[in-house]
Amino acid sequence: MTEPTTPADAPADAPVRRRRRADAERSVAAILDAGLEALASDPDASMAEIARRAGVVRATIYVHFPTRDSLLDAVMDHAIDQVAEALGDTEPERGEPVEALERLLRATWRTLDRFHSLVSINTTRLSKEELHRRHEPVIRRLAPLIQRGQAAGAFRADLPVSWHLSMILALVHAASGEVQSGRIPGAEVENAMLSTIVSALAAPPSSPRVA
Repeated sequence: MTEPTTPADAPADAPVRRRRRADAERSVAAILDAGLEALASDPDASMAEIARRAGVVRATIYVHFPTRDSLLDAVMDHAIDQVAEALGDTEPERGEPVEALERLLRATWRTLDRFHSLVSINTTRLSKEELHRRHEPVIRRLAPLIQRGQAAGAFRADLPVSWHLSMILALVHAASGEVQSGRIPGAEVENAMLSTIVSALAAPPSSPRVA
């Protein structure tokens, strides 16, 4: 019968492997932060520029992300995770649904302020279905609030939650595009986005609550 492996029985190179794994995790984190920063200021930022900002050689990027698209995918997921975290910090379960929605949308917009170029890049290169799938961390934060608002009679219940979620994402992306184009000042875009979404979700005065 084989004796169970104990820490004392661990391979002699185990600390080396753990150190290498920790080094790799730090490199990936630095690359993602650098990619987010570089692409936010220049959508055409090169892999060499991202490597420079991350403090690694370009070959290190290719070890973890063999293609530019694989790096863009990872940077997008990194950005969405930050947005989802910001949404969680707003405590969407607290307060009246409309007030909670406004609080959440403002937090979304202010977090996105760093990512408008990245939104533009991904809207161009990804299908609508893939964009929606990648926004799942954000959708998971939003959906319970929409459901709570419908149950309270604050949000339209004659349309499915999935429609409201798609409409919110589309309007936020449209607002980001307006900022990128420079057609409307950022402060005006935020207010326009907020009022449009709140008005679109608002239930008519006689709307029944969801049972």
